Formats: sequence, C-alpha cells, structure tokens
Amino acid sequence: MFVAFDAAAGTCEVGCWLDPAAEGRGLITAACRTVLDWAFTTRGMHRAEWHCRADNARSAAVAERLGMTLEGVRREAWPYDGTRHDTQDWAVLAGEWRGGA
Repeated sequence: MFVAFDAAAGTCEVGCWLDPAAEGRGLITAACRTVLDWAFTTRGMHRAEWHCRADNARSAAVAERLGMTLEGVRREAWPYDGTRHDTQDWAVLAGEWRGGA
C-alpha cells in the first residue's frame, strides 16, 4: 500500500505488513514491485521511499530486492511500546527503477 502519495511532488512511500504465517513466500516483494511499477510508469512518480526499523532485517531485505538505496538511519525516530527505535530510510528514483530486478 502507499503510506503516502503526493502526486504533485512526485514522491510516495510504500509500506506493508504481513501475517507471520505468510512470510518467506516473496509476496511482499512481488506486491510492492507491482505498486511501485504502477507509481513510476503510470503515475509518473519521481521518488519512492521505504521506512523500516533498523533491526528489521527482513523489511530491509525487501527494500534491497526492490532496488532501493539505504539513504540513512534516523536514530530513535520511532517510539513503539515504550521504546524508541532507529529507522532506516530507503529510496529508489524513477531513473533507477527497473522493476526491482
């Protein structure tokens, strides 16, 4: 899904959550590849972002498979359940998009 979609600015953020029973089947990568391809080719977006907790290796791996670049880590940016977590910021630009291959 698109967490944010600003057509005027040409930027969007894609995100997802998956039931643990469905993990490891490539569903997230395939779904995100489809929505990102639509955003770049149909809607003309310039930049797509992905944000995840720095300790979420599976989520970071999806961003990497989608061809995204790790642009930085925001320290203690996300409060959750009484603890602040670091957040990784990933992105891919339209000129880099090749369907996440």
